[in-house]
Amino acid sequence: MAKAAVDALGRVDGGIVVTKYGHVKGTIPGIVCYEAGHPVPDEAGFYATGQAISLVENAGPEDTVLFLLSGGGSALFEKPLIPGEELQDVTRQLLACGADIVEMNTLRKRLSAVKGGRFAQACAPAQVFSIVLSDILGDPLDMIASGPAYPDSSTCGQALAIAEKYSLRLSQQARALLREEMPKELTNVTTQITGSVRQLCAAAAAQC
Repeated sequence: MAKAAVDALGRVDGGIVVTKYGHVKGTIPGIVCYEAGHPVPDEAGFYATGQAISLVENAGPEDTVLFLLSGGGSALFEKPLIPGEELQDVTRQLLACGADIVEMNTLRKRLSAVKGGRFAQACAPAQVFSIVLSDILGDPLDMIASGPAYPDSSTCGQALAIAEKYSLRLSQQARALLREEMPKELTNVTTQITGSVRQLCAAAAAQC
């Protein structure tokens, strides 16, 4: 996605890519590529996400942040609001308990400084143009990679109910974060889905 963007635009003023270990395919002009842990986030991902935040924190109203998002971003793009080791433990619990991806992300976004629209807030007053490659049926934009640049549609009550449903072991700090509501409106984001499971199925059906 990053290479296609640079090829199409001709250049970018700076960029960060975070992908899985073994997935960097070479250099991209103007882009720094990092590899990190998936499906359990790790310190490499926390560092790379911090670099992305540093890149946008001084952006002004005349700037545009091109945000390229795909499935896997929940683990790879992360700045936890709880200790990293606890976030890793919570992620492992969610992976083991049978929670679906929407349940997982409803919980995870509340433990993060970048998920649930918070990254778009960090970019303000710059405009964010978000291009999304969806891996979730129905394309719920606030759940794909836990929606770093999209308003949250879930509620605190739902997050707490998920924690209770699966008997998750959570610290008092984590439980307090589950009780905090996420951004419900963002005025600086335009979003475009470029590919999805639905489009893949439709293309396969047409080919058949």
